[in-house]
Amino acid sequence: MAIKKCIFEDKTMTAEKMLAALKADFKGYEDMRAIMLNVDKFGNDLEEVDRMMASVHEMVSYTMLGISGTYFGLDCFGMVNINNRDNTTYGRNTGATPDGRRAAESLTNANNPTAGMDKNGVTAFINSLLKARGDIHFGVVQNIKFSKETFNDMRQSVILPLMESYFSRGGTQMMINVVGKEDLIKARKEPEKYSNLIVRVGGFSARYVELADDVQMDILNRTLN
Repeated sequence: MAIKKCIFEDKTMTAEKMLAALKADFKGYEDMRAIMLNVDKFGNDLEEVDRMMASVHEMVSYTMLGISGTYFGLDCFGMVNINNRDNTTYGRNTGATPDGRRAAESLTNANNPTAGMDKNGVTAFINSLLKARGDIHFGVVQNIKFSKETFNDMRQSVILPLMESYFSRGGTQMMINVVGKEDLIKARKEPEKYSNLIVRVGGFSARYVELADDVQMDILNRTLN
């Protein structure tokens, strides 16, 4: 979306300038990075960027289904978009990207919004997720993080209606973390006191303090609803 908007539509930069900024990890190009960060992001119930995500999702899903019968003799072969912690481990070796992400930072976990980029609230987040078809893959991860206060005090008014809406409209999976941001911050400072803190990563559960530092940061930076 940033390439489409910045280069071809708004013409705020050339392809050569964008490439130079990415190769420099935005050093000396902070003004251009600000423009890229300001482009609409998936996860905010914004139709154009959400449909772009959905079209990529369809392309990947149909590509995988298309090799059924030819891969190890399997009659059916499909896409499972559950990357566990690999969005972080692969991100370590991935350069800066046009959405404003710096080199070596975590990539997006599965088909969720980039951490911190969903800014229009949990309803908008859910609406964006549902624009990707749920009938052409074999599984995807949907991560969502609630504060303890929201989950405990607003369970009947917010949490249960939200989950009912998501699954009744075709949602396929939801992985929920209920944790205070302050707990994650304290656990990073004093891990010996938080050995029992369990979190959902991206397909599995783990003790937070045993995760690699950048994986911990990826979970910490997810939007807190």
